[in-house]
This record gives sequence, structure tokens and C-alpha cells, in this order.
Amino acid sequence: MKTRFFFLIVAGFCAMILGCSKIKNDTSKAMENTTNTEKTDYDNGFACDLNTGKCSISSNSNDEIESSLSGIKNGKLIYVGDPICSTCLAFSSEIKALKKEFDGVLDFQLVLGGLRPYGKEPISNMRDYLLPHFANLAKTTGLPINNKVLYDDSFILDTEPPSRAVVVMRQLAPQIENEFYERVQKAFYINNSNTNYVEAYLDFVEEFGIKKEIFKEKFESNEIKELVKSDFEFARNIGVTAFPTVLLESNGQFTIISRGFSKSELMIDKVRSQLYAKQE
Repeated sequence: MKTRFFFLIVAGFCAMILGCSKIKNDTSKAMENTTNTEKTDYDNGFACDLNTGKCSISSNSNDEIESSLSGIKNGKLIYVGDPICSTCLAFSSEIKALKKEFDGVLDFQLVLGGLRPYGKEPISNMRDYLLPHFANLAKTTGLPINNKVLYDDSFILDTEPPSRAVVVMRQLAPQIENEFYERVQKAFYINNSNTNYVEAYLDFVEEFGIKKEIFKEKFESNEIKELVKSDFEFARNIGVTAFPTVLLESNGQFTIISRGFSKSELMIDKVRSQLYAKQE
């Protein structure tokens, strides 16, 4: 009963990002009426499934994912997430436990899926809708989640810059990419840093041994902007549109370990069963 209750709470707060709710309330209608910008290829909206705990940008079946995983290297766990995905923040301890369990056995790859890159909507437009979800996130994770960002009319919800920051760290210090990814999540949810600007990351990059000038130059480069776009395209090409998603690649075969929030114990058991089955 406790496990089920915990899952329901976690699944519920995945709706805290713009567009996640299936319920049309006054806030969401107002948001629709205030946007007159042209959509990009990636600015295609998304929805969150309260029953499965996954935040999606479009509907794809598991079969579509399985059939499109053809260009990934052997022997790895692939985690597809987004720095501003609420469920991904709650998923942090679970994915770290999974990674640790198979350290030295399976490689690990973080892919930035692009929950809402190139967004143009002020986050304050959805304040009344998001306030209870921020409260639920704080209660579930035990983290000091800060909701002041919801009162900032200048903050545009765009997940491309924080994803780009992670790609910068991937280039400069790939061994700590995952730790930096989590730090970016906390910069938004705890510090309410404006993750659209490089200054948000300059506040803490030196904690990771990276000089501010080097990080800034990389962050603003066309090279990194194209690389993060490649992550978004890669996730879409393999059919992953729900975050977090975890995939296992082994001996040329691919298995979906999780779509949405899952406890580490369940994912570890599934990975083990797949690996043992392939050895028989």
C-alpha cells in the first residue's frame, strides 16, 4: 500500500510542467490565447500521464521504440531525460542506484530528450496551476523546492539552454556529466536560477573544476547548439517521447526498462533478467 501511495504521488507531480495536464482549466486556456509565436520542430507540446508517471511530447508505442533502436553501440544503459522534467528530478536517486549496480558491466549514456526546447511561454502564466505541484514535489523528494520562479513574468520555459549546458559539460568533463545534470535540475527547482542564461551555470561550474570563461564560450558556441539539437533528434529518431525513459542495449538487442518513474529495484531486476536470458 505504501509503495502504491508513493508511486501515485510521484506520478502526479509529473504534470507540473507546462502543457502536462489533460484537464483544460482557465489557466491553460489563457496560456493558449496569449501565444502567437510560430512553433519550431521541437515546440510541439507535451502531455503527462498521471497513471504511469511519464511526461511525453507525443504518443509513441513501445513497439515503435523497439523497432527504431538500430544505431546504438553494444552493452549500455541509455537514460533519456530533461533537466526541467519534474519526474526526472524525483528519478535522480533511482537512476543513480541503477547505474551503480551495473558499473563496470554496462556503459551508461545520458541523452537529452528535449521536453520543451525553444519554448516561448512565460512560466508565470501557469502559476496557479503549478503551485500545488511544486508543493507535492517538495513533499515527495524532501528537497527545498522553491516556487518563486512562478512569480517571475520574465522567465520563459525553455528546456534547450539547460540541456545545452549539460552538453557543454559532456564535452569538457564527460566523467561528471551526470552529476552536472542533477546540479542543473537543482539550479531550477531549488535556486530558481534563470536557466535560459549562461550566468545561471557560471554560479557553480567552478565547483566542477571548469573555468567560467571556458564554459561560457562553449555554451554560446554554434557547435554546442548543434550538438544538443542532435540529442533531441536522436531521442525522437529512436521513438522516445516520454521522460524519463531507460533502455538496455545488450548483444545487439534493445529492451525498454522504464518509461516514466520506476523504482531502482524494479529496474535492476528487469535488467538482470534480460542479461541472464541473453546468456542462456
